[in-house]
Amino acid sequence: MKLVKTARVLITNSLPVLLGAALLAGCSSTPSYGNAPEQLTIRILPNTSKQFVYRVGLSPTMDRNVNPQARPSRAPGKRDYRRLQERTAYVVAATGFCREGYLELDFRLSNYVQWLRGECREGASEADLRAFAERNTLPLNNLPQ
Repeated sequence: MKLVKTARVLITNSLPVLLGAALLAGCSSTPSYGNAPEQLTIRILPNTSKQFVYRVGLSPTMDRNVNPQARPSRAPGKRDYRRLQERTAYVVAATGFCREGYLELDFRLSNYVQWLRGECREGASEADLRAFAERNTLPLNNLPQ
């Protein structure tokens, strides 16, 4: 009887803490893909438009831990699309490529690769031309996960 009471007290006291931790983890301000390789390819057009493609390559072993012949666990959905949009917005802002947001031009969601192609809302400034004109990819290894 005493064991049952102790278990109830433990569950009752732990539940709010566990729920709070789950909510905080789910509401992270920087959506991440963990260790999946990320890439931001950029280009500045002659009319000063700034375009990019943000790619995330997901390894087949993430969905297929044991059997490589098995089908992926689920098809990507709206939640995956929102996550891709949020991470893209974060990446283009954190790298300094898009200061005023972006317009989405195209995207692809699959189990092993996801990408979003967009154009910055602002045109390239002189500083952008100096910083990005000679580059076609931006490093993402220093961005927080």
